[in-house]
Amino acid sequence: MGHFKLNLVLAMCILATVTMSGQQLEPNLKWGKPTEAELKMTSYAQDPDAQAVILCKTTEMRYDAIDGHFRVNRVVHCRIKVLTEEGKDWANGSFSYEYNDRRTGQCEELMKLKATSYNLVNGQVVKTKMTNDMITHEDITKRQRLTKFTVPQVTVGTVLEYEYEIVSDFIGNIETWNAQAKIPVYYTMYDIVIPEYLKFNVDETGMYPIEHKVETANLSIAVGSGQILHCSGQHYMFIGHEMPALRPTKMLYAPSAYGQRVTMELSALELPGSNYKSYSNSWEDIDRRLMDDEYFGGRLGKNPLKAEMQAAGISDLANPEDRVMATFRLLKEHVKWNRSYGLYAASASKVLKERTGNNASINFMLINMLNDIGIEAVPVVLRARDRGFLTVTRASREQLSTMVVAIKLGDNMAYLDGSVEDGYLNVLPEQLLVDRARLVTKGKGEKWVNLTGLSAAKSQYLITAQLQPDGSLEGDVQSRLTGSDAADERNSFRMANDSATYIANLAQKIGCEIASCELSNHKGLGRNMGCTMHISRQFSSAGDMIYLEPLIINTLSENPLTDEKRLLPVEFPSLSNDNVTSQITLPDGYVVEELPPALKIKTEDGGLSCTIVTTENNGVLLTNMQFVVNKIFFNPSEYDTIKGFFAEAIKRANDVIVIKKAQ
Repeated sequence: MGHFKLNLVLAMCILATVTMSGQQLEPNLKWGKPTEAELKMTSYAQDPDAQAVILCKTTEMRYDAIDGHFRVNRVVHCRIKVLTEEGKDWANGSFSYEYNDRRTGQCEELMKLKATSYNLVNGQVVKTKMTNDMITHEDITKRQRLTKFTVPQVTVGTVLEYEYEIVSDFIGNIETWNAQAKIPVYYTMYDIVIPEYLKFNVDETGMYPIEHKVETANLSIAVGSGQILHCSGQHYMFIGHEMPALRPTKMLYAPSAYGQRVTMELSALELPGSNYKSYSNSWEDIDRRLMDDEYFGGRLGKNPLKAEMQAAGISDLANPEDRVMATFRLLKEHVKWNRSYGLYAASASKVLKERTGNNASINFMLINMLNDIGIEAVPVVLRARDRGFLTVTRASREQLSTMVVAIKLGDNMAYLDGSVEDGYLNVLPEQLLVDRARLVTKGKGEKWVNLTGLSAAKSQYLITAQLQPDGSLEGDVQSRLTGSDAADERNSFRMANDSATYIANLAQKIGCEIASCELSNHKGLGRNMGCTMHISRQFSSAGDMIYLEPLIINTLSENPLTDEKRLLPVEFPSLSNDNVTSQITLPDGYVVEELPPALKIKTEDGGLSCTIVTTENNGVLLTNMQFVVNKIFFNPSEYDTIKGFFAEAIKRANDVIVIKKAQ
């Protein structure tokens, strides 16, 4: 196949020896032969909390030819050390590939998949190979297949290895190489040789440096009938060592998006005997390809529930917004979301038969239903937040992961998604609140839209209460939740076993006992949710002194930012506005010892603001707190600022006021 041998000299030279639990662990690129140090290691010195560590992972890509057609071969080897019980999950692996494209006849073929576990038992290495019954294949779509496998006999201390090879007709599709994973990576290498006939834009991104080398290579490729094609090419090698884990991080949706990676995108192709062809894409090209795709544009057409809509009289509703939501409710009666986000849709007949589908399948049905009653609706494609940012300057269908529905209501656009279960129009799941989404429509005009302003969470609490000399407090609470706050609370109600369980959870959340609770708009779809409660709470007291927390219900109880330093950005779920007003009547003969000073703070750009003001008049203590999030993304350079902002706001939100008996 004309494969080039791995440049072991380069790989070995740039790696330093490290100490792991007293054992010297040196780079080991001999597959099937774990070293004594690897077998005996019990922890990873660079990350003592690691569940497992990737000791060595290599990805080698080479081009060859068959019957005169170029192919690209991807060979992956990986060795992992399991360090804890949780680390045993790394015995389960998976990868996907395009196994059949009926339009072009091209495919990817899994040529080899092997895995072995190595355990040290009584000083002897016990080797266990994976058998075929430990491998499964699942067709995700008619073109894409997912292969899963399980490495046998894996326990704490196991060294496991797996390798696979995929041969692809898609010579211009080079999978993004990631140098990092959810567990630390001791050594990783990406080695690729590209013939001169293919031109790629190579993009290296991330926060952790890796070694790289680029050189000209001489290639000899067998093209059939004993003929050899001699040409030049570019040999790229990227090597990373001691790469930190990309663990789930509080207030960040996609830590992996900031990992070290290499992306190669085909820009031009000039095969022997063929004309030069540019592959530089525009987003208009992507729009056209999506609309030509049978699983995207091919899903636009007939209304699958036309008769049901007519029977429900949806077209007779005067308000367009009411018609939209009535249509959506009817659709959701027939189809449930399967908890999966996707860009492509199954057929309406299949979805209706199975009564479930991904969000895209439900969305295309909704588009067809709305267009059928004269309400313009179109697809909006995007990259979900857990996939990282969409790069507008690099037009690529691979950047897109899902879609929502844009609906024309008068002069405005509103948005809805098939995954919505507790929200409303313009109340999308936080996963979909991205700043770069694209309308897939005909004609010219602005296609990019910002969805981050949707689903703004708003909570309002109005508390009227009476304080007693023993520190007990009793009163009424009126709450009104809007946007994603209402959706989240409806979800809490839906997930509770019963109303009593929900109220018990709510009491724990607000830190009060609830004697009675009346909910409104707490089931199904809706923009708002209301609640009326009668509550009680006991505050500390000593003699004639009462130690009162005047907010009673405090939505700022703890700082979500606890790391000393942070290299990654901070993301809020949505824009939000929390407002708490408490009006407390003091016991007769009691006064406030000292009112706290008013707090009015905001970040320099106004992304965060907080106001807390307490006043007293004729024995009534009035406190108002407003906390506002005006943007959802903050750069790492802003971390110290927003961490300090939270600390100050939370400290003041937890102020204790001394109420004492007048002398």
